[in-house]
Amino acid sequence: MAPAAHDHVNIVVTDMDRSIAFYGTLLGLGMVMDRELSGEWFERVTGMAEARARCVILAAPDGGCRVELLAFAAPSRQALAEASHPATPGLRHAAIRVADLQACLNILHRQFGQDAQVADVPKDIVKGGKRMCYITDPDGALIELCQYGSERPEFC
Repeated sequence: MAPAAHDHVNIVVTDMDRSIAFYGTLLGLGMVMDRELSGEWFERVTGMAEARARCVILAAPDGGCRVELLAFAAPSRQALAEASHPATPGLRHAAIRVADLQACLNILHRQFGQDAQVADVPKDIVKGGKRMCYITDPDGALIELCQYGSERPEFC
């Protein structure tokens, strides 16, 4: 059996245009798909009758990073969400590797008014070094931005 490979990260959003601007501008991702998802197959996979959503897929030019954004139009319901916290059980964040963390942080501050606390991971954990921080997207999804000191990170 072939080893598994990462495919994409899915994020449900409340304002598609705002989220496209955030992920596209901050991470340099371009749109590769923009369409409505609906029908029996979508109802089956979501478990929701009459499910309908706008789906936008953003991707890095080399295809190495793909983010799928979903904005549900139906069924209409008020989102019940609590603030994300890194220690809350369950899937907590998506980690996105960037080539220049400081450049991303400059964009984050200048265009989205957000600052982040950068941490250097000790080299006895990641041999080549790693700089990272947590940020939130416009809907509060927790995102880790990280930059490794070498092309292929080695963990101790």
